[in-house]
Amino acid sequence: MSLRYALLGIISKKPVTGYDVVRIFKEQMIYFWNSTHSQVYTELHKMENEDLIQHELIIQDTSPNKKIYTLTDNGRKELVDWVIGQPLKPAKIKDEFLIKTSAFHVLTIKEITQLLTEVIEREETILQMTTHWKDQFKQSDTKQHIGTIFTVEYGIRYSEMYLNWCKWAKNYIEERFSAQFNDNTLT
Repeated sequence: MSLRYALLGIISKKPVTGYDVVRIFKEQMIYFWNSTHSQVYTELHKMENEDLIQHELIIQDTSPNKKIYTLTDNGRKELVDWVIGQPLKPAKIKDEFLIKTSAFHVLTIKEITQLLTEVIEREETILQMTTHWKDQFKQSDTKQHIGTIFTVEYGIRYSEMYLNWCKWAKNYIEERFSAQFNDNTLT
């Protein structure tokens, strides 16, 4: 159900197309929520049927027509009620790489270091993109961007922590098992 409120939050800031919603969702919520393109559009359709959002159809000659979504009064009320009235649940970590990490004992040292290197490269790219994205909001002093500023800062700090952890793990493997740094498993 949180997808609904993430989308309502995005649409509450300014009128957007479905494409914009998907793009903003992937950029701004990468560290704390994920969803597929089809899940987003399905939820947009449900929210419109429930009078939480509405759209204006823009007819275009050279491109496909597009829908511009805006929040209704009912949508704004539901979003506020959820933010203020819904009790917070404990944060959950749902990280596929941590599941893989718990099975490192069946891999070779080389395979482990390769996986860690790939994750380090991924996180360095994400950190660079998130830092660049944050620069767009540095000078913003509008209330509209406060949540974005806070979540992008969380993303930067999370990515830095993840990078440090992966580098530590790679260093740990290389130092502790350097004598076995061939195709041996950890066992």
